[in-house]
Amino acid sequence: MKTLIVITGIITCLSFLSTMICGLWIKANNVTEASSLSFHMNIGILSVVLGCAFIIFAIFMVLKG
Repeated sequence: MKTLIVITGIITCLSFLSTMICGLWIKANNVTEASSLSFHMNIGILSVVLGCAFIIFAIFMVLKG
């Protein structure tokens, strides 16, 4: 389970970083293309889901002892 938390944490950090970079890129370039916005929105949703999974795994590990 500890390995799963480490892997989930790394992937979550990378997805949050990617979301931040993508958001700044969209803002800097005034992107309005629907497919590009959809792609970046999906990365943001993935980041939130992974973040929630990471938190759940971490809480489970703390409660488990």
